[in-house]
Amino acid sequence: MKKIAILLWILSMPVAFAQSQNFESFGLAIDYSLNSITDKSTPGDSATSRSGIPSITADFYKAINDKWLLGAYGSYDLATTDTAGSDPDAHNPIEAGGKVAYAFTEKLLGYVKLGYSWSKYSSPGYYQWMSGPSYGIGAEYLLTKNLFTRVEVSQQNYKTVYWSDGSSDKVNINTYGISLGWRF
Repeated sequence: MKKIAILLWILSMPVAFAQSQNFESFGLAIDYSLNSITDKSTPGDSATSRSGIPSITADFYKAINDKWLLGAYGSYDLATTDTAGSDPDAHNPIEAGGKVAYAFTEKLLGYVKLGYSWSKYSSPGYYQWMSGPSYGIGAEYLLTKNLFTRVEVSQQNYKTVYWSDGSSDKVNINTYGISLGWRF
């Protein structure tokens, strides 16, 4: 009976999530991404161009046990994805969504993300908002208790934009990023 009482007492105690608690907080990061943007035009051809884009990302993680966390994020690109110096381009894409993360150690976290992206898109003489799903995979490493770095590979898949002249554009952006951030 004493063993059962001790077991019940242990189970009733608040759980301290060892590994995941280091990541459980609000974070703010400066990101730098190498983007590969593919624009499939109809009529026309497909064009791929590359650019480097700085952005800001805010996120929040909540531990659900000692290894797993759930989170939310939002990201704002500080520049346009205009890679050729002329239209068409995606102006300051915004992305928001959720993350599922796994704490491999007390300093290393891996995650997958699923979200939605929005951007103003232009073509000579035309302007329109485009949007679509986005997803990615990444890892964070705590350099100190609060300072972290992150690497991420993601894709934004914008729905087809139809112009008034009957033409259309389908844009996908592949992103390879690195970040430096602070956990509060």
